[in-house]
Order: sequence, then structure tokens, then C-alpha cells
Amino acid sequence: MSSENKEEQGQGTSYLFDNLRRLINVVDELRDVGLQEYIRLPRIAVVGSQSSGKSSLLENIVGLDFLPRGSGVVTRRPLELRLVRVPENIQKIKPYAIFENDKKIKYEDFDKVRQQIEFLTDQVAGKKKAIVNDPIIMTVYSNDCLDLTLIDLPGITRIPLKDSDQSVNVEQLTKEMAMHYIKDDRTIILCVVPGNQDISNSDGLQLAREVDKEGNRTVGVITKLDIMDKGTNARRSLLGQDIQLKLGFIGVVNRSQQDIDNRIRVQKALEEENKFFQKHPVYSTMDPKYLGTKSLTTKLKIKEKIKECEDRLNELGPSLPRQNKEKMQMIWTLITEFVDNYRNSIKGKYDQKRTTIHKELSGGSVIRMMFNELYEDLVQKGYRATREYTDNDIKTGIQLHQGDSIPGFPSIDAFLYLINPQLEKLREPAYECLQKIYSYLEGLANKILKKTFERFPFVLETIIEITSRVLQNLRDEAKVVISNVIDQEQGYLFTNDINYLQQRTNMIPNQEPAVAQPNSQQQQNNSNQQQQQQQQKQVSSADIEKAFINELRQRVDNYFSILVRNVRDTIPKSIGFFLVKASQDQLQFQLYNELLRNEESLNSIAEPPSVAEERESIRKTMEVLNNAAKVIKRDPELQPRISDK
Repeated sequence: MSSENKEEQGQGTSYLFDNLRRLINVVDELRDVGLQEYIRLPRIAVVGSQSSGKSSLLENIVGLDFLPRGSGVVTRRPLELRLVRVPENIQKIKPYAIFENDKKIKYEDFDKVRQQIEFLTDQVAGKKKAIVNDPIIMTVYSNDCLDLTLIDLPGITRIPLKDSDQSVNVEQLTKEMAMHYIKDDRTIILCVVPGNQDISNSDGLQLAREVDKEGNRTVGVITKLDIMDKGTNARRSLLGQDIQLKLGFIGVVNRSQQDIDNRIRVQKALEEENKFFQKHPVYSTMDPKYLGTKSLTTKLKIKEKIKECEDRLNELGPSLPRQNKEKMQMIWTLITEFVDNYRNSIKGKYDQKRTTIHKELSGGSVIRMMFNELYEDLVQKGYRATREYTDNDIKTGIQLHQGDSIPGFPSIDAFLYLINPQLEKLREPAYECLQKIYSYLEGLANKILKKTFERFPFVLETIIEITSRVLQNLRDEAKVVISNVIDQEQGYLFTNDINYLQQRTNMIPNQEPAVAQPNSQQQQNNSNQQQQQQQQKQVSSADIEKAFINELRQRVDNYFSILVRNVRDTIPKSIGFFLVKASQDQLQFQLYNELLRNEESLNSIAEPPSVAEERESIRKTMEVLNNAAKVIKRDPELQPRISDK
């Protein structure tokens, strides 16, 4: 196994750490069948200067409070902590610890674990702060922990404490102790660097560089980010702009001594750590992979499987063909893959795990939300199209278009005079909705294209340009259709809406039927009475005018509400058919034809050297891992377990 790890390190690629993770996964299979006594697990050694936050970090990784804490030198013997995960489907347990010196005692109270570590430390190193290279070996069993071996080392100490048993060469002693563990090729080095100190002076990084010159197995952890000087941050260091490590740096916030004294539990501290990064003006803008204990444990848990290598190889694809005919066939395959992903995204079937492009709502859901927002304010209860019109505005419309017709009959021109400006206001929101959906589709297409054609940056630009042009043409066609929808509503008024017709009937004033008089004599005898009744019933011209204004206002409001309801369905249908659906139907054919005619694009189909190097590196990784699996498969009891992988 050691030779295999060395072979991996010799590759000198960023995939070495993944290889270590996968090899440990094989070791986990051996542990499951009881062979752990014969397997030497890869280890993770935590190194750094005194009081850099090593013990706090270790507790955060494990998720339990169990290490002695305090001021000065606390860790005085190396602690080899072996974590064993017990799957819940096998047995659900409460976490417990067992010490190597007495395996009969099982500690479920981790306060007692802390006390036992202190006792074992004093038993060997005495109570006067002496540092001794005699490890305490402890195993923790839990359903939630990682299958790892962690080593907490005494911090590198430069000057012996007064009135202590520390030797005058304590610095050399602590450095040699760290070197004893980190020089093993199977040890991953976890260098802890306080954020409020100069990273270039880190004792841990200097030691790591002596045994791991290429930085293939060193992970940098920057602690105490919350107590850095005001106005400063560790962004440059986290991004590797000061010192580069292949496995990178991760920033964490550990519990303070006061938090420990106040018995703030690890889980609560992890929540506070997350809040700190979310609210910080600099760290909140960074990729989460650089920050937090959760990101660190993801690096360390070593659970990636061989399938990830296979998936990456599938993404990179086979080596490139040389003939244009074969290139075109390959491009057709990629275009088909792009269009399928594009179409499935809109339909809600997009394979996010495969392409890792986004974790947002599906394209269809986003588009539907945009459609739902169209004219949303115009369909709210109580909205009236004529709310901007005063009675004088409506009166002006009636007077302008009354002409020489018989008084008392409403004019269709007066109706158009009032309704058309309101209809015109429907045009711009429809165009804005179209543009938003076009922009969304263009962005979605570009994301998928960049993933699908990442091997061919020279062709990608051409394909993005063609795709954008196709979408622009479809958008322009959809805009013409939308314009026609608004124009037809303005140019030809009609409705069969039963509600509008009923409301129209209700507007007709009730007329009293005429009563036949028996003869002229009776009319003459009752003339005075009739004149009095006519005076009482006579309606002033102002009241008549008001009635006409109210009737026309109601007509406009009722008709506008019907029209908005109609176009709120028609516009989305037009955009959906002429842009959204048409893009799904036409992109594949248009892309293929454009590229077929563009011989220059075919000649530029070549992949960057880095892609070829990555493919070869992954193939070597696969070879190493498969060889390791073959060794394990010699045990017939393990064969079905390995094959499941």
C-alpha cells in the first residue's frame, strides 16, 4: 500500500488527495470484515505552534468536547485518536471512547475522557509542564464520526517555561516529535496557522515543506479569523496567493477560552462559525469551499469513490479525432447533449448532479414565475382602468366624438378615445417579460454550453455566438407576435364574455310603460296634474350628463378587465410558443448547419494541453486504484463488497 501511495504522489497532480481518499475507502472495506488489526491506516497529523488552535480544531472535526484546555502548554504528549464509524444500520450507539492502556473501560462521558487524558499526561510527563514523546492512544466509536486516525501533537515551543521540567532544547524536541509523524508518506499534514500571525513564519508550514516539498499532502488551516486586526482579513492566504498548497487552505473559527469556560458545545460553536462567515463583508463573498470546519471535514473524510474518476473521464471525453467527418460526428453528439440538457432543464428534468451547473429552480419554474408576474397589478381586486380619468376627461371624450348623432346614444369613438391609451400601456410590460425570458434562456444556454464544450474553448465562442443569434431571432419574431396581439385588441373591439353582456343589460335604465288615455277630454281635465308630475320627474341636464359619464366609465372598466384577462393568457402563450418552445426545436438543427458550413470552426477543434494532461493523470489514478482493488479482491469474502463500489 505504501508503494501505491508513493506512486500517486509521483504523479504530482491535484488529484493525489482524491487518490488517498479512495485508498482509505478500500481500507474501510477491510475494517468492516475485522482486518483492521493488520492494516496501517493513513493518518492526519495536526501541527502548529503553541496556542495556534490545534486542539479546538481537532474537537470541531470530531464533533465532541474531550481535550484538556487551558493557558500555556496543554498538549504535552502526542494523542493518537482513532475514529471508528459504526453504521447506524448495523448498530445505533452513543459515542464512547476506549484507551489503549485499558481496553476494558468504556467512556461515554467525555468529561471523564478529558480527565483521563490529563491523568495519563501527568502520569508520564509529570505535572510541571514537561513534554514527552510517548503517545496516548485512544479510539472513539460513533455513528457520526469519520473513519480516520488523527494525531494531536504538542505545539512547537521555542522557550522552556519557568519553573517547569521542560528541557532547554524544547524547540528541537517538539519539532523532532512533529517530524516523527509527518515524515511518513501516508500522513496527511494539517498545518494550523493563526490568522493574526504572519503566515510566512508558520512553524507548521516550514516543517511540512521539509518533508512534503511539493505540498501534495499538506492542508493549511487558518484559525482565529474572528480576532484579526480590524480592517484586515485572510483572503489572500486562503486563496493561496501568499503560499501555495495543492490541497489549499481553509479558514475556521474555533471556540475561545471563554466559550469553553462557558461550556459552549461544539455544535453551537459550528453554528456561530457559519454565521460569522455569512455576515463577514469579505468572507461572505468567497467560495464556501475555503471556509468553515464543514469544508475541512469534507476534505479529510476520504470517502470519494472511483466512480468520480469515471464521471470526470466521461466529461473530458475520449481523445480527439483528426478527420473533419469524425470531428463533425463528435460535435453533433455534443450539440445533442447540450440541447437535451437545455430542453430537460426547461421541463424540470435537468441532471444537476451530472453537470453541476446550478441548484436553482428548473428553467420551466422560473419562466412560469415570470409569466405569473405579467400584469399582476392589473388583475388585483378593485383595479379600475379609468382611475386616471376625471369626470371632465370622460366628458371631453364624449364631446369630442359626439358629432351630429342623435343625443343620448353613446359613441364608439368616445369609447376608443378612452380605452386605447390604457391598452397601449399593456405593450411595454409584455416586451419586458419577453426580454427577461430571453435573457434567462440565453444565460441558461451559456452555462450548459460552457460545461458541454469545456474541452474546446476555441469552438465554444462560436457556438455561444450562434446560439445567441438564434435566440435573438426567435425573440424578435415573438415580439412581432406580441405587438400584433396588442394591435388587434386596439383595432377591433369585440367580446362574447357573458359577464360583460349581463353588465351591459344592467346599465339600461328601467323605463316606465306608457299608459293609454281613454280620450282627449280626460287628458285636458288632468293636464295640470300631468304637468306637475312631469316637473317632478324631469331630470336636469347635469344629471343626464353624469349618467352618461358613469355609464361610459363602467363600460371601459369592464371591457379592460376582460381584455387584460385575455392577454394575460395570450402573451405567455405567444412567448412560450415562439421563443421557449421554438428554441428547443430549432437550436440543434441551426447549430449543426452553421458549424457544418464553417470549416474554420472544424479546424479549430482542439483541446488545451491541460485537458489531455488531466485525462492521462486520471487514467493513472484509476490504474492505481484498480490495482489496489485487485489486491483486496484476492480475499473471496471481500469480492462482493468491492464489486458494489
